[in-house]
Amino acid sequence: MIDSKKRNILKTVLIIVIIGGALLGTYGLACLILNTDTPVTVVEGSSMEPTLYQGDLIFVGKPHDLGTINNGTNGDILIYFSPLFKFLIIHRVIDKYYNDTDHKWYFNTQGDYDGHPDNQDAYGLGGGYLPEDYVKGIMIGRIPWIGNIGIFLRDSGVAIFLIIIILGYLIISTIFESPKPKNSSTSPDNKDTSEEPNGL
Repeated sequence: MIDSKKRNILKTVLIIVIIGGALLGTYGLACLILNTDTPVTVVEGSSMEPTLYQGDLIFVGKPHDLGTINNGTNGDILIYFSPLFKFLIIHRVIDKYYNDTDHKWYFNTQGDYDGHPDNQDAYGLGGGYLPEDYVKGIMIGRIPWIGNIGIFLRDSGVAIFLIIIILGYLIISTIFESPKPKNSSTSPDNKDTSEEPNGL
């Protein structure tokens, strides 16, 4: 038989595994439905102001037909991986074309606040347009500001500290959990066998 302390430890571990699995499963399902490996990201910087601001949480979806992505002054907002800077950039599509040779779409983007297109300094492709291989998707929704919490936790290192504190608390509280008192039952030997005298 497993004693209560070990059973509580196993219960805590199981809860952590279930929560972690649920989060990973939700993220994986979002990737599948939205057709991208980056279903959510956060705006960092001011290059898309006044449309997007630092800390805006962005939901991303990738069309199966990239030719449906709009370009121009009111073009779709594209999320792509910069081959030069090695991180995600969120900018508006200002131009695109289809290459009949390699059968790929190529895009040029620009931040709403920037004064020059990205093919000049963000792709690292000698002035060429960005091939579709680097496209994660387009913005399909956003929640203002909320991403600043994640940025703060990441940059300050508080996130790891909080995780350690929470896990430590769960483990310690489980190990040193006070045993519950057993229900005391009155044994037959301790019963009061005296009888009250009958009134006359």
